[in-house]
Amino acid sequence: MTESATPLLDAKRSNEQWNIVAYTRLGFAMTARAVKYTGLYLTGKTPSTLPYMIGIKGAMLFPVIETVSLRQARAFQKTVLSVVDFTHGLGSPAKKAKWATPVSGKSWKGFWIPFQDQTKKEDKKAKDVSIADIPIGTGCDMVVLTIHGGGYIDGNALMSLDYIKHWMKSAQKEQQIKIGIVAVEYSLSPEVAYPVAMNEIIAAYTDLIQNHNVSSKRIVLFGDSAGGNITLGTSLKLRDAFQELGAPAGHILICPWVRSSDPLENSMFDFVSTTGCEVYTEAYIQNQAENMRCPYTSPISAPTLAGLAPMLIFIGGVEILRPSIEQFVTKASAEGVEVTTVLREGRQHNYMLFDDFSTPEDRFEAWQAMSKFVVEAHHRFQKIST
Repeated sequence: MTESATPLLDAKRSNEQWNIVAYTRLGFAMTARAVKYTGLYLTGKTPSTLPYMIGIKGAMLFPVIETVSLRQARAFQKTVLSVVDFTHGLGSPAKKAKWATPVSGKSWKGFWIPFQDQTKKEDKKAKDVSIADIPIGTGCDMVVLTIHGGGYIDGNALMSLDYIKHWMKSAQKEQQIKIGIVAVEYSLSPEVAYPVAMNEIIAAYTDLIQNHNVSSKRIVLFGDSAGGNITLGTSLKLRDAFQELGAPAGHILICPWVRSSDPLENSMFDFVSTTGCEVYTEAYIQNQAENMRCPYTSPISAPTLAGLAPMLIFIGGVEILRPSIEQFVTKASAEGVEVTTVLREGRQHNYMLFDDFSTPEDRFEAWQAMSKFVVEAHHRFQKIST
């Protein structure tokens, strides 16, 4: 009998307990983690920069992918994201439709989130204009192409909509820059494996340039976590095989997964688990030998990163991906890539994207850094356009 190339993934897909049993076990596992974390906190063994309420929430999320099946983990995540949307007033398709309109092109689909002036009250005339009537790439200074996280297996293009719309407002108010967003709804693994998701991002990028008259130097690629991995893979592929399109204006990378060969270690202070990372890897690249160290799935393994556009990289101080991200930053900088980092001590993976894992100060700091980065990219575009 042939040994499976994806044993962990196969187990997560086939070994499923009844929902009531599985979620009860998950509840016990989350409670145990909370008790253990609280004990560490009370004895002064947690990072002083990690607030208790942020730390315990991360500790409780850790067992999800470890405890339940893939289908049940997805259902849990969907419920969590629905609650987050509801608390931010985005709990229905109609409310999301005020900000995002479905778009598609050859071999890709997603949402166009056009710039809207949030600094003053809408007038009657403005309300009569549907966002669906605003052409992609128009009415803004820069276009940000977003690639969401979720370990390749989960998430959706609008999962950070509240964060994005607040960033757009902050960018306008603090930096006087108008940002439009194209959020790609890429195909999830393991149902669809590498390189499909990356190719869909390339298709969206190509469509923006060739069919919507958006210069590559007006496009900033934005990816978080596994989306950061796909973002870097996309940019390397554009550099290597699609030079005629031109490089993007820059990259905003939120705690990107660069897939270092160094082993990861679990932590009581981050919700990302080593088991989860192994499942995600198996799901995305199916453990195919030619894909394991491919630069488009493991950006840190690229022979060189030279020629890539400037990067703004966020790192959580206690996330288990921190060492690999810092290795990537060192490599990129040494090979001539302009890299700016924001390291937030005492913060977990993807900390600024969700209110439960960040403070208002964390989010404002991130908005300011991202807005400044996009402004600088816009200035470079203006120079080459005159």
